[in-house]
Amino acid sequence: MVTTPETRRAIEAATGVSSEVVRGMHLEVFDGSVLDLAGVRVGDKESVRRAEGREWVQFFGSRACPTCLAASNGAWSAWWKLGWAAVCPEHRTLLVDLCPRCRVNLRRGAAGQPGRLSRSRMPAPLRCGALLGGAVCDQPILQISTSAESNKLADQQRLVLEVATGRLPALIAGQVVTAGQWFAALKATAMLIRLGVPEVLPLLEAMSPDGRRAVAAEAAGQRRNRAGPAGRFGMAPRTASTAAGLLAVASEVAAADGESELVARLMPLAGGATRNPVDTDRSAGIPPTSSPAVSNALSLAGPDAAPVARRKVMPHGRPRTQRREQ
Repeated sequence: MVTTPETRRAIEAATGVSSEVVRGMHLEVFDGSVLDLAGVRVGDKESVRRAEGREWVQFFGSRACPTCLAASNGAWSAWWKLGWAAVCPEHRTLLVDLCPRCRVNLRRGAAGQPGRLSRSRMPAPLRCGALLGGAVCDQPILQISTSAESNKLADQQRLVLEVATGRLPALIAGQVVTAGQWFAALKATAMLIRLGVPEVLPLLEAMSPDGRRAVAAEAAGQRRNRAGPAGRFGMAPRTASTAAGLLAVASEVAAADGESELVARLMPLAGGATRNPVDTDRSAGIPPTSSPAVSNALSLAGPDAAPVARRKVMPHGRPRTQRREQ
């Protein structure tokens, strides 16, 4: 997750693996772009719990590409733990979430619950390894089937990784923004989509039928989430299918050629979100992205386009709750 310079130097001395390579194997490589890991401290469970609640990431668990695992002899990529991880850009297949045999999320831990690393039992890199009732699930991950995805979605996933690692600039409606602003805009778009389910789904031409079904199923399953609107609509996608559906639309919105096109792409989402009779507090605001283009587009999309959700998302992705005015 996060390493200290001392830890990296100790690993380098013991293994010969450079400190920079060690850092690249941990989620901290995404800090400041797709993630905000400020305040996360090694060994501090409370700081991890708070970060897991606000960030689109799996600290305990991972998605995976079986073909990549086969080619690397079991090397798990850190980016598979991101909430936006949906598709392998190299093999153009949907990432795997769940073991089909034990029904536990991959690398979630014993009985699907996070726990400390064991000194005596380490899961084989190419096996599920979940511990249920004293028995270890021996499902070969390479035998888990996955589905082919479009070249366009694979390219959108590649763009996410390039922006997250700083290899490409982040653009919204042709304007250069920070990586944090770009990912905040994607999350704001995802929230609009979720707020408009199911009415908005037929309008989302960029989203595949599988993506629409996944987003609709997730929304239906979250209606009784005690976290309220912020928890239901601002949470990280639970499955790769949901992430793929949200990514397809959010990337398309951000890729608009200019502000007028950005307004046109946001308008049906904002309209669907404001018409949907969910228990949202419309006196609060849609996540601000600190991107003038997105902020202006939301205001131009309609008077009710912005005030549709309670949660605030800061430029680096950290949510906050807006207090109601008395």
